[in-house]
Amino acid sequence: MKKRIHYIMKKKLQLRMTFRFIMPTIIFSIFIAFELYITAWPVFKSFISENEMSLVGSQVLFRLLCFSPPIIFVLGAFILIFSNRIAGPLYRLEKTLDKFLQGEDVDVIRLRENDELKELASKINDVILYVKELKGQKDL
Repeated sequence: MKKRIHYIMKKKLQLRMTFRFIMPTIIFSIFIAFELYITAWPVFKSFISENEMSLVGSQVLFRLLCFSPPIIFVLGAFILIFSNRIAGPLYRLEKTLDKFLQGEDVDVIRLRENDELKELASKINDVILYVKELKGQKDL
């Protein structure tokens, strides 16, 4: 049986993370492009005629408009996959703790190999086992 993979577990968290990674990247890219323009454009002007200069400018603009959206899309996909390694475990931890607090019997939390927050899950597992031991001692 195939496991279904959900990449969006905690929508608000993952959107905030995506925004926080993409915005600095876009701002940094604009800054680098501006610096390149300030540095290189005067040199280009001295070697290239006015007619060729407008052609170069339109080609640069065309390439920016064509290549920026796919790069941002790929970056967003990578961020979504990365954020899933945090949001998935958070979702699992919250659901397990909710069940535990409602008095249901819960199993030990197991995370996927590449997930983050394994140390936190381990600590929560220790707390759950400790409370189960205390509860077992009271029943005797």
